[in-house]
Amino acid sequence: MAMTEAEKKRAQRARKKQEHDASLDSTYSYLKEPFFKWLERTDGGGDWTAAEAEMNLASIELPMFEDDRGPYPNDDAFGEDIDDCYTGYIGSIGRAEILVRSLVGAASCIASTINQYKQEEVKARLAELENPETADRATAIQEAVRLNKILDQLQKRVRMDLPSWKVTDI
Repeated sequence: MAMTEAEKKRAQRARKKQEHDASLDSTYSYLKEPFFKWLERTDGGGDWTAAEAEMNLASIELPMFEDDRGPYPNDDAFGEDIDDCYTGYIGSIGRAEILVRSLVGAASCIASTINQYKQEEVKARLAELENPETADRATAIQEAVRLNKILDQLQKRVRMDLPSWKVTDI
């Protein structure tokens, strides 16, 4: 069966995204000093120390960058498909870029999980307020208004501003 125009366009976009993701960062050919050496020499411009502090607050240890190894795992826990995740990333700078990508992805997943939990709990409290045995209806109505405002806030998206760390297709 022939593909519809929409399916063709979706496939074209998917191919273009795959090519884009696989392409090397446009800055790589200009990077002479390896990232791990630059980190040693400059202490990450101070921001690396701040990142370590942020990670420590979350009880997570920031990986060490002591050599120019690329972004490959130390074991085969994820199987052969894991190599596709690292296409287009080279050396210690590539490992740092994967770290950013992974942390942003993890933060998004964690935020989504927290959001889902809070929405379910707030909706459960709203359901409890619908009980006609509640003695003070005026207080119950005020609480319901407050809970609905909380739900409205939880249904919004948060936008984070990050410096660009990957440049491709230039």
